[in-house]
Amino acid sequence: MHVTILSGRVSEQDWRKLENEYEQILKHPPEGVISSILVQCLGEPKLWQIITTWENIGAYQDAKERKLIDGCFDLFCNAGSIPHRNEFAVFGIFTRV
Repeated sequence: MHVTILSGRVSEQDWRKLENEYEQILKHPPEGVISSILVQCLGEPKLWQIITTWENIGAYQDAKERKLIDGCFDLFCNAGSIPHRNEFAVFGIFTRV
């Protein structure tokens, strides 16, 4: 499993635009995406993140090479932000069923 977190600072007037475009992009997620969530920081409301869980690093790298991950990056750019992406290896997981 592999996780990416795309972060950006978005002005209040662009919040709805970011949310709407995110919903549109996620109608057709890249192959290998297990889950993706758009979150807003409560303590710092202009800070938004897209947290994506991938099947494995290979699936992420394939989508990256094919430029299939650019859509989420562009969401932040379209909302006036310069986003930053971090990648994480997963060493533990808990899911309540």
